[in-house]
Amino acid sequence: MQSKSPRYKLDNAEQVYGYAMNLLNYRDYSGKDMFLKLTGKGASEEDANKAVARLKANDFIKEDHYARQVYRAWLSKRTYGRLHLLVEMRRKNVSEECIPDIMEAFTDELEMDNALHAIKDFMLRNKKRIRNKDEKIFAAAARFMGNRGFTSRYIQVLLEQIRTENDM
Repeated sequence: MQSKSPRYKLDNAEQVYGYAMNLLNYRDYSGKDMFLKLTGKGASEEDANKAVARLKANDFIKEDHYARQVYRAWLSKRTYGRLHLLVEMRRKNVSEECIPDIMEAFTDELEMDNALHAIKDFMLRNKKRIRNKDEKIFAAAARFMGNRGFTSRYIQVLLEQIRTENDM
C-alpha cells in the first residue's frame, strides 16, 4: 500500500503563504487562528508569523471584520447573555483589541431581548414542572440562565416570571 503524500509541503515562507491564501478561500480566520492552523500543518513559527503578517498587510486578514462576523453568528442564537459572548469571542480567537467594541455593540436592550427569548425557551421546556409548582424549578432556572451567560439581573427576571405565572 502506497502512503499518501501531503497535499501541501510547507517548507518555506512562500509555500506557507500560498497555503494560507488557499485556506482563506473557504472561510475567514483571525490572525491567531491562521497562525495555529499553519503551525498545525507543519509550518515553522517564523514562516507562519511572516505569512500572517503579510496577509494582514494585504488586508486578507481583518481582525475587526472577523470579530463582527463572529458576533453576528453568535447573536443569531438569541438565547445567550453577555458573559457567554465574551467566552465565545475568546474561544474563537478574536483579537483582544476588537473585543471591547463588540461588547459595547451588545447593548442592554439586546441582552434583555436575548434574556426574554431564553426565558420563553425555559418556560416551554419546563411547563409541567412549573404547573406542578416544583420547588426545584427555581434552582433549575438559575442554572439555565447562568449557563447561558446571563447575570443575576436576568436570572431574577426569570424567577419573577415563574412566581407570577403560578403564584409561588
